[in-house]
Amino acid sequence: MNNTMSQKNAIIWHLTSGKEFPIQIWKHPRVNIELSKVPLDGLGAIDLLKADIHIFFLSVNLEEWNRIREFIRKFELHPYASLIMVYSDDAEKINGIVPENGKIEVLEHPVHPRNLRLILDRTIQSEFYKLAANEIGNSCLTNIGFFEGVFELAQKEYKDAAKANEALQAILEFESKVKKNNEEINKALERVNELKNRELLALHERLKVSEILDSMKTQELKDALDFKKATEQALSYSHIEEIQLDRILEAQDRLFAYTEKEIRDLIEENRNLKKRLGI
Repeated sequence: MNNTMSQKNAIIWHLTSGKEFPIQIWKHPRVNIELSKVPLDGLGAIDLLKADIHIFFLSVNLEEWNRIREFIRKFELHPYASLIMVYSDDAEKINGIVPENGKIEVLEHPVHPRNLRLILDRTIQSEFYKLAANEIGNSCLTNIGFFEGVFELAQKEYKDAAKANEALQAILEFESKVKKNNEEINKALERVNELKNRELLALHERLKVSEILDSMKTQELKDALDFKKATEQALSYSHIEEIQLDRILEAQDRLFAYTEKEIRDLIEENRNLKKRLGI
């Protein structure tokens, strides 16, 4: 089995009546990321066959959301749609009518560029590992079909019943190990999804805290009579933000390094099984 994960493509669909996307698109080492701007009256241009990963980013007000929400909600159950983000001045009202535990996340305006980049980057990273795990699983299923053909050949060539039974037993044992391998892949995939959901929740809370800090910073700068004191307050809040963001980044980097190691270990185990059977 080839242990090289193929390059994937991701599209961020920016649905808007004319607003600019809040951040610049960045280079990802394993995923080609493309930003596609779609006007609200041209939603038919969305094509989910153009890429492996799809994220929707809606810059809308409440009236615009009500006009397109039924069209957007059909993507919640689509396997190619990873996340739907609604970015609005009317975030509180929109959040009140969005169903919980779905793919839709509502962000209040304004959003800190670093926080938005973090959410998008980790979502794309998680989807990449899901796709890689599925490729490994599909390859294992292909190998099962190959060994069924080997068994049929063994039945014809081996007239001795004992030898035929040995060949059958070896193949059945290999098939059992492949299925167990698939189960481990699925468990790893479930852990990736669970941790991804926890990440999004934590980032959402982090975003709220950041907005509160920004509000407090603005108020204190207005009320401060001493310019030096106001500057020190702003620097203190920025330092708090940097520490919190660094901790989140370190934790998430450890998470995806561990997930990638799990997938590589599963690939190596499958390769060793094939060697033992002389494949």
